[in-house]
Amino acid sequence: MSNKAGVLKPRILSDSREQAPLSFNLDKFDVVTEGVPFGDYWCEIPSSGTYTQIPICFERKGLGDLFGTMGQGYSRFKKEMEKAKEAKFHLILVIEGTLTDVLNGYEHSTIEGKSMLKKLAMLRVRYNLEVVFFDSRKEMARWIEEIFDAVARNYVKEIKDKKCE
Repeated sequence: MSNKAGVLKPRILSDSREQAPLSFNLDKFDVVTEGVPFGDYWCEIPSSGTYTQIPICFERKGLGDLFGTMGQGYSRFKKEMEKAKEAKFHLILVIEGTLTDVLNGYEHSTIEGKSMLKKLAMLRVRYNLEVVFFDSRKEMARWIEEIFDAVARNYVKEIKDKKCE
């Protein structure tokens, strides 16, 4: 799709398996729902009439999902992190909850909050997994938009700089 001037907009790919998709600013981005190999949100930016995929993706987790994933679902998530690393993607884990919320634990999990924080810190060290905590889904969507928008602006600048060389 394009904006009023006929220029293609960056598009956010939202994984078709995403249980609770975030809402994004449709004035800035087109949103396409499709299956992605890992993560929940990817971005493609316009490039010469087509799209270029940027190597950053976001994995969204609510508190219950986070504790479940780091417990029984850990081997699956580990494979997902390895896929992202092999594909040279920067995977960012975005959590619907504050660090204090995680530290307080989740009532339906046997994992203690302090153990969860240690596990998240270790994943940062082993897999370069960036972890960001959010007070709200709206705040989370806004941060994802800002990251994708910054990458798109930087990409355009790099293309212009190469043409000037």
